[in-house]
Amino acid sequence: MEENVRSLLAQECFYFRTSLNWAVENELTLDKCLLVMVERGKASVFVGENEYALERNQILFMRPELPLKKLRSTTDFSVSLMAFPPSMLRDSTERMEPRFLLLLFTQVIWGLDAENRKLVEHFRELFRFAVADYGRGYTRELVLSLVNGLVYGAYEMCGAARLENLSLDSSRSRELFRNFMELLHEHLTREHEVQFYAGKLCISSKYLTQVSKGMIGRTPKQIIDETLMHEAMKLLDKNNSSIQDISVSLGFPDQSYFGRFFKRLKHMSPQQYRLRSKR
Repeated sequence: MEENVRSLLAQECFYFRTSLNWAVENELTLDKCLLVMVERGKASVFVGENEYALERNQILFMRPELPLKKLRSTTDFSVSLMAFPPSMLRDSTERMEPRFLLLLFTQVIWGLDAENRKLVEHFRELFRFAVADYGRGYTRELVLSLVNGLVYGAYEMCGAARLENLSLDSSRSRELFRNFMELLHEHLTREHEVQFYAGKLCISSKYLTQVSKGMIGRTPKQIIDETLMHEAMKLLDKNNSSIQDISVSLGFPDQSYFGRFFKRLKHMSPQQYRLRSKR
């Protein structure tokens, strides 16, 4: 791998255009989220343990630590690589429903129609501009805003019907993770402990943790807490119920316990969040 490529890959955020020829002999594994936008030509790549065909009007989305290797391509093949830290994705999906998060981390190839292709091209140019001076002024905030817009755009592309009918392949890990997410939606307001969900799935908490981390890089406890936080913020934003009533509706033993939970994740109290969101 060329030294200039190594230098770019080491940066927190980067953009560059490439044929990926250096990824034939060198498997690419990053600690970042990576968007691979096909500009020209066709190629076959390995992502993780699966082979995918890439062509124009497709985007490949890779979660951190997922290896990429190019197998073969047409001579004119080129892609735009856009990388950003996973913390930005977590910030952008904080209020998204968990089924979308599941889709985001399990669907590798995203097809683009003509309209969405134009939107992604605009994103690419703005992203390229922002990372050119990344670290100066408000460029990090600009990249975060762009990632946020991209995530919401992907959500709109999916549509509610697709999320309702989300189907995964038959591998045991994906099936277990899907069942865990379904159980979480059913029992979230009453059950907050990993042991409950592992018991329902007839597996150990340790094994559920391995499955969850393998699927989306998050532990079951993190997913439970983040989903609870999503519901809490939604209730604080959209109704006038007291914080005591909200804490009860989410299955917390009392308002004080809910307040400590909320502050641990958001670094502010529920009341502070409610006041801030109404400004």
